[in-house]
Order: sequence, then structure tokens, then C-alpha cells
Amino acid sequence: MDNCLNSDHLIGIRAKTAAEEVNRLRNWKRTKERFEENKARIKKDCLAVLSGMSAFSWEKYSAALEAKGYTVKLKMDASVAVRGYSIQSGNSVYKSSIISRDLTPAKIQETWEKMRPENRFTQMTSKEQIAFMLSDEGRDFTYSFGINVEGKGYPISVSERVVKALNNESARFLQENPGESSSGILRTAFLLFAGYVDAATTFAQNCGGGGSAPDQNWGRDKNEDDTLWARRRFRKAREMVTTPVIRWGMRR
Repeated sequence: MDNCLNSDHLIGIRAKTAAEEVNRLRNWKRTKERFEENKARIKKDCLAVLSGMSAFSWEKYSAALEAKGYTVKLKMDASVAVRGYSIQSGNSVYKSSIISRDLTPAKIQETWEKMRPENRFTQMTSKEQIAFMLSDEGRDFTYSFGINVEGKGYPISVSERVVKALNNESARFLQENPGESSSGILRTAFLLFAGYVDAATTFAQNCGGGGSAPDQNWGRDKNEDDTLWARRRFRKAREMVTTPVIRWGMRR
């Protein structure tokens, strides 16, 4: 061997160091970096699939992921309940516990529930709620929320069409009255739409309005759909909130 000896001292560490140097010189990604990127991509796709499910089922979940190019393997117990699963991307296999604890069989149903629009809706601010209702994601849902008037809550359920109609009326009001706020009018309109006439009147008065409350013939016309009814309620709410209060004084 011409007195040349090969040393295997720390051969594993030296091999790893050499491989990392090659990666650096050739601008290749390290295995750990690629692993984290793949894990983040798979998690993003899993959450996207969950958000689009109207009802959770392992069959639909697996089929949607496989449509994205993954291979899903479910691990069942004796009672045919899913106790674990893995997702294969290329030649790499990722267990659900590695991808995210929120995607494990024990947590995935809860994760899906939290992602439902109606559940996220209650955590949003008023502006976020309106924006969400008008978005493509919120188009097909009926929203339930409450408006508080002098310590009492009034539950309201409306469709996206109603919200859109009221929002359009609100935008028109703001265009005609720059610098004004339409939040009080909107809340009054929602109360009127839901039939809470007394609460709407009180709320409008608390906003400084002096407009008259709807009379006994204020109800919906026979052929009036939700959109037209909502627009008419906004116009009445506008009158109730923006009409100045008439104060009568003693005259000498």
C-alpha cells in the first residue's frame, strides 16, 4: 500500500461534513431543510382539504389528498377506527404526528371544527365579519350573531345575500355622506330585518336618532324577497338614526 493508510476515525461525522460541503459548493438544499419544506407543504395541503369539507370523513379526506398526488395509508384498530395514518410524498413518508399534532386522528376532528366558517365567524371583529360574509368562502353560509341593546342580546340569522344588500346600501350612504359612519344604521337595519322593532327603535335612539319607528304596516310585501326587504330596512334604519331628535321646550 506504499505506506498509505486509510483512517476510519469518526468516519460518519467526516462523511456528513464532506456531504454538507458538497451541498454548499453546489448550492443544494440540506436534507433537513428539504424535510421541513415538504412537511410545511403537506400540512398546508391537509388544512386546505379540511377547510373545504362540509362534513369530515376519512374517506373524503384521504381521497382529496390523493387527488393532490399523495399516498395516504390509514392504520385501523380492531374496531375499524383510525388510530394513525401516514402520507407519502415522492419517496418520503410522513406520519401525521410529524406533520402536525393538530392533524393526528385524536385531534383532526377538532381541527376541522375550528376551521368551519361559522365557528371562526364568532371570533371576528364586526368589520372582519362583514368582509367574510362578502367573500367567496362565506357565500354559502347562513350566519348567526347577536346585537346587544341595553344589556339584552338579540340573535340574528342572515344569508350572504342579505349582508351584500345591506353592505351596498351602506356604501351608497357613505358615498353620499363622506366622513359619516354607517355602523349604527347597519345594526338598526339588522334588527329591523329580524323583526326586533322595539330593539331597533331603542338602538337608533341611543345613536342619537329621532326618526319614527315603523308603523303597523311596516312588514314585508307578499312578493318581496330578502334582498329587497333588506334594502328597505336599511333605508328605514337610515331615517331612524339620522333624523335629528326634536326637542320641545316651554314657551313663554
